[in-house]
Amino acid sequence: MQTSALAMDHFNMKTKFQFCIFAALLFCLTHLGLSSALAREVITVDLQRNHAGQAVVISALVQISPQPNGKALLIFPGWPGIPRIESKDGAPTFYYLQEHFEKMRPALHDAGISTVTMDCPTDQWGLRGPNPSGCDDSYRSSEQHAKDVLALIRELKKTKNLNQIVLMGHSYGAISSHWLSTHLTPDDVQAVIHSATQSVAGGGPYTAYASSMNRFKHAESKIPFFYLHHQNDLCRVTPYGYAEKNAPKGQLMTVVGGNRWTEPCGKASYHSYSERTDQLAQALALFINTGEVTATIKGTED
Repeated sequence: MQTSALAMDHFNMKTKFQFCIFAALLFCLTHLGLSSALAREVITVDLQRNHAGQAVVISALVQISPQPNGKALLIFPGWPGIPRIESKDGAPTFYYLQEHFEKMRPALHDAGISTVTMDCPTDQWGLRGPNPSGCDDSYRSSEQHAKDVLALIRELKKTKNLNQIVLMGHSYGAISSHWLSTHLTPDDVQAVIHSATQSVAGGGPYTAYASSMNRFKHAESKIPFFYLHHQNDLCRVTPYGYAEKNAPKGQLMTVVGGNRWTEPCGKASYHSYSERTDQLAQALALFINTGEVTATIKGTED
């Protein structure tokens, strides 16, 4: 009996030790932001058309907040704008994600906001690489684009209980956010954020990209829209002046400070809010959860 009792005590101690190790690991994963990464899921919708003998689908990378409040931020990433999101062997794969959006994700999740990276449908993927050959303005400005995106949004609402959607397009992705604001309704999306908008066409082989902005009419937007832009954005095709001119009163969020280490349109630059992602995440969380606009987003020394 004594031996049995000692064995039971040893078993209990071992179990408690294993539990403590598991709890410590979970704590580390959570605070490093890795637990959310493990929760990545690809949502795919069949669009009921074919291309090159294959069914056309639209996909999104979904990361649900650990304590979801039913709200989600959907982003259309910048250049090349086609992340090529797929699920292979049960795991998400992609060509790229919007880096500063990923940096903001933990703070958004802490605020109960789930995050979604949107892709182009597979018949718009074109050639793989940094210089896209598909999903240009002819598609992004079309009603077909809105129908495709709406199919994905409805799937999110149905299967993930994400009932309040804020849509954000960054840089070239803002071509989508602009035109979707005219084709979708407040029943579909509650607000639209145009971030670092590409308002100038690329020119040369990229003339088709942002070429539709010269005919976009803000008065036709059906959904409340807001602008987000760095005051000193140095990227030639994304001037701050466009946001400053077209944002309705009280609907412009201006970022100041940070750094300009990479080329002007790169990931470590004013254009991508480098070194201001923490402050920006807090401002976006406040806006999505309360509707309050932070007019100036800055660091402690700005």
